[in-house]
Amino acid sequence: MAIMSQLFWGVTIGALSAAFSALAKGLAAVVGIGGVGWYSLKRRRDRRARIERKD
Repeated sequence: MAIMSQLFWGVTIGALSAAFSALAKGLAAVVGIGGVGWYSLKRRRDRRARIERKD
């Protein structure tokens, strides 16, 4: 019975670990891509504002 308990515990912890790892990787990808998009949009707006001020 102890072997079955250890096996169940290992599978459960392994599954939870894999799930949280996948969520963390997905969140990191979303934050990274979103941050790059936000930064490029900000630069584009600043550049347009500078060009309009020169006119």
